[in-house]
Amino acid sequence: MSHINYNHLYYFWHVYKEGSVVGAAEALYLTPQTITGQIRALEERLQGKLFKRKGRGLEPSELGELVYRYADKMFTLSRKCWIL
Repeated sequence: MSHINYNHLYYFWHVYKEGSVVGAAEALYLTPQTITGQIRALEERLQGKLFKRKGRGLEPSELGELVYRYADKMFTLSRKCWIL
């Protein structure tokens, strides 16, 4: 079994935090198409949807909530290590 790609997870984490693909793309200096492609790749790897559409925005699915909790811990700890 292959591992989860760090960048895919990082882009997902940003979309969740920003609440939109466009917001995450702007924060990461990438195009929305790039972010969308990376999210799709992560969804294929996890065999499930991470977000569902809600009007013009996105709402995390149950899988998205679970993945976010782990990703948030990982990236928060990573940031703290750089501060020390």
